[in-house]
Amino acid sequence: MINVDFREVVLKRRSIRRFKEDKVPENGLNRILETARWAPSGANRQPWKFIVVTRPKTKARIADTCTEYSKDLWKSFAPETARFLGSRGGTWDKSYIKNVPILLAVSYKVTDEPASEVALASTWTAIQNVLLAATNENLAACIYTPANPEEEKDLKHILAVPNAYRLAAIIQLGYPRAIPKAPPRKKLEEIIAYEHF
Repeated sequence: MINVDFREVVLKRRSIRRFKEDKVPENGLNRILETARWAPSGANRQPWKFIVVTRPKTKARIADTCTEYSKDLWKSFAPETARFLGSRGGTWDKSYIKNVPILLAVSYKVTDEPASEVALASTWTAIQNVLLAATNENLAACIYTPANPEEEKDLKHILAVPNAYRLAAIIQLGYPRAIPKAPPRKKLEEIIAYEHF
């Protein structure tokens, strides 16, 4: 594990969509997954389940499904939205996903509606731990979220996710081909308030 300052890890993290084909070391992957296990969760329920996907055939099916739904989604974007996303490396074509060394499909168990919101929020804390831990291992990651319930259903079918679970995201994980410069951030005073909004 690379030991660096936590703030440095946070500032270094990027969303990467192009990866080298180099294999991710198993011990590094296990350290990343261990950080997910220690994420906080509502009532300590730990509702998440991580599926590690490395088989080419499964990754290809996921890539095809994501491309199909993303293509339809991008058609609905205003031209300026598509241009902005394209300038950040985004595209409707998700065929590159089949070449990502590891996909981590992140699901969470649902119960009644309010508890499901807590389970989803808890699961995203685990996802954030994974993103930061990957950066700490000199790996890169990018999150893919299903465009709509139909895509989620199709992806769950590919991954044999039970009906009692939702699919929060698929994390792409590997060594980056290049690291882009940091995107702009709002100033602190734009996002912070004290005592009231």
